[in-house]
Amino acid sequence: AWRLETSSGNSLLDAIRDLGELLELLEEEEENKSGTSVNKNVTTPRSSGHASNVLKGGTFTIDRHVICVRDYPPALSCLFLQTTHFRSLVDKAIASAETTCERIFRGEGLDNTSNHSGTGGTSSSEVSSAGASSQRSRDKRWKFEVLEARVDATKSAVALAKNWLPRLLQIGLATQEAEKRRMARQHRRQKMSALSAPTSSSSTGESDSHAGKNMMSAHDVFKSIVNPALTRLVEHIAFCSLGCANQGSKIRISSTFGKGSADRLRAILKSPLPPTQTGKSASDLAELAEAIQESNESMLTIRSLSEDGEGTKIAYHSPLEMCSQLTDDAVIMIEQRVCIYSFDACSRKCSISASGSGVFDGDLLLQCVQKLSDDLTRSEECSKEIEKGCFMVSQKCCEGLAGYVKDRSDAARLRVVAECANALNTTIVDVVREVSYLTNGQSESLESNLSSVISVLERDMFDVFLKSVKRNVSACARLGLIENPSTHEQQQKIPDESVPFPPYLAASFLTIVRCRAQVERALRDLSRTEGTTYQFLALQTASDGVVENICLELKSKLNHVRPQADVFSIHLQFLISTLKKYLSDEVLSLASDTRRMLLSASTGGRGTGKGMGNGPEGLTAVENLERLGRVYVMCLGE
Repeated sequence: AWRLETSSGNSLLDAIRDLGELLELLEEEEENKSGTSVNKNVTTPRSSGHASNVLKGGTFTIDRHVICVRDYPPALSCLFLQTTHFRSLVDKAIASAETTCERIFRGEGLDNTSNHSGTGGTSSSEVSSAGASSQRSRDKRWKFEVLEARVDATKSAVALAKNWLPRLLQIGLATQEAEKRRMARQHRRQKMSALSAPTSSSSTGESDSHAGKNMMSAHDVFKSIVNPALTRLVEHIAFCSLGCANQGSKIRISSTFGKGSADRLRAILKSPLPPTQTGKSASDLAELAEAIQESNESMLTIRSLSEDGEGTKIAYHSPLEMCSQLTDDAVIMIEQRVCIYSFDACSRKCSISASGSGVFDGDLLLQCVQKLSDDLTRSEECSKEIEKGCFMVSQKCCEGLAGYVKDRSDAARLRVVAECANALNTTIVDVVREVSYLTNGQSESLESNLSSVISVLERDMFDVFLKSVKRNVSACARLGLIENPSTHEQQQKIPDESVPFPPYLAASFLTIVRCRAQVERALRDLSRTEGTTYQFLALQTASDGVVENICLELKSKLNHVRPQADVFSIHLQFLISTLKKYLSDEVLSLASDTRRMLLSASTGGRGTGKGMGNGPEGLTAVENLERLGRVYVMCLGE
């Protein structure tokens, strides 16, 4: 029995070499014999013999392709047989995939068990009856089984290509070397015949030359048999793994089977695979691309030969060039889908973490990019999908964080600000660096895009917190009850050591200290992108609010505070000296104008202090306030 399809490549090469050496010995014996009568009667093992209606010896039939191995040299015969068998296996693989999908659609499982009776042996169009349709509607499992069958078909087809391409190349190289030796012998024999007996040997030389010209070379076999079969196999793999082309792609995916199937089955066959199955097929396609690329590079040594047995000087195009390009396109397309599916899953997880726990899970995004770095083989061609995916994950995180702070306190907003600041300072930097390595620096705008979407949320959340601080300050920084002059005169007789710290100042400082503690606990020493710390911005807002509210209230109640204008001027001076580093220029100017107004009201007429704020008594009063309020001063220190 013929076992060429199951024999190893090395055993085939050994057999080819042995037969080739035997034929060379026979030809040398023919050349050493004198006369032409012997040459006419001698037949070599490759001779075809007399014509007959029956198959000659050494004739094989592979799927209606008849090959007589005695018509060709051993290496070329073996190459014919192997390439024809490869073409047959490709046809069988496609037919098997179609049969499996049809069987599943009819209701038979992958284990050949029927899910419903009365449909066996019918075609797809016949199964579209009302009863069968009703049965399939109750059992949707056939769709998932068809998808799994596509994955299995992809895997088996890739295994077929990986197993047979190196085998065919080995035999092709052996055929190329045998062809070189045969042409070199013919060239040498023609020279010898021309020198010895030009007339008698001219007919023999012409017939040998004519036979050599008409005989196919290894390059011709790969071009006429291997390339069409491998192209069909690659198209089949692309159809099983992709189903259809990506949106906006110029590549067209051809259907290799299922053209006459029912519409529902064709819809499943032409649909993209789910994420899990896409990941499996992507790795198989990457292995196929690597195998075809190696084979295409090896084809550089298998080319058409000139009459002297050397390679032709014309520009060389590998017969597998189109197959390699088609495989690369399929790999790029499926890896783009892998990117889309990966970032979609990552965005859902990050959105859940953000909306439920108030966490910007940048580490999950970084892990997603790192996993893609390990899985992708055409990452540079997927740079747009990677950049869009990173932006989508960040946007989903920000949307989740925005939903997290709804109906929550300022602590939740500060938590969101902290998460955004950490992401901007650490995680996003790592993600951008990893993406830059992955895409070879093609995502130049990624950092600015990610920073912009995160900074918008961070700025909005902190602005809302600062507005809340202003509201709290406006409610606490109030003068309260202003004492009448008689009560005030009585208090002037009380020793300075017994005078309490003004209540409205205590309330104001407590508001500022509480704001600082709240920001420090949530944001620590984090800084905004401008370089200013969040703590300084919060203290600046609180301090401005306290001083501004007190100054405006003093101006509005000048007639009521005139008897105590010198005291309030001292209080205002103490506020300015304590909060000076946090006050803005506008508030400092307002405080200075208010203090001058109080001093003018105190010295301009009936004020009891008569300018105490500018004299030694005023300095003593300020020192007394600093002694009484040293706790607040310490809390506001560095």
